[in-house]
Amino acid sequence: MSRQAKRGLILIGIILAPFIIGLLFTFEILKINFPTDMADQPSFRYQEGPRLLPPEGSLSIQAEPILLDSLPANPIPADSVSLQRGEILYSIHCELCHGEAGKGDGTLVEYYENNPPSDLTASNVAFQFDGNLYRTISQGFGQMPAFSENLTSRERWDVINFMRTLETEQ
Repeated sequence: MSRQAKRGLILIGIILAPFIIGLLFTFEILKINFPTDMADQPSFRYQEGPRLLPPEGSLSIQAEPILLDSLPANPIPADSVSLQRGEILYSIHCELCHGEAGKGDGTLVEYYENNPPSDLTASNVAFQFDGNLYRTISQGFGQMPAFSENLTSRERWDVINFMRTLETEQ
C-alpha cells in the first residue's frame, strides 16, 4: 500500500470518527422501539381461548371411545419384585406431582393453578381398570406428560401395581 493511500485512509478515519462516536451516543439517548411480533401478540394461559376453527379439510384427532374389550389387561402379577420396582419408578417419575402417598400433594403442586394432580387414592382412580391407568400413563392426560418414552411397558405395569397399594395405605 502506498504512502498516499495510507494517508487517505487515515484522513477518512479522522473525518468519520466524530460521526461514528456521535451515532453511538445518540443510540443510547434516542431509544428507537422496533415492533416485533412477539411484543404485539396476545398472551394466553395453557389451553385457554380463543380457539381457532380448524383449517378446511383437516381431519379430527379426537380420541375414539375406549371400549372395555380394548383395554389391555395387566400381565404383570403384583408380586414383591413388581411392587419394589414400581415403588422406585413411582418415586422417580410420579412422586413430584402426586406426592409420596399419592394424595396429589407433591412438591410441584404449587405450580398447578387450575388443574392440580389427581389423588391416586381417591375412589375415582381406585375403580378404574388397570388398562385405563396404563393408557393414561402411556399417553398422558391434561398436564400430565406421556411416559411411554420414559418407561417401558413392564415398568408402567409395575407402577400401576404399586399405585394399587397406595389405595390401601389411607
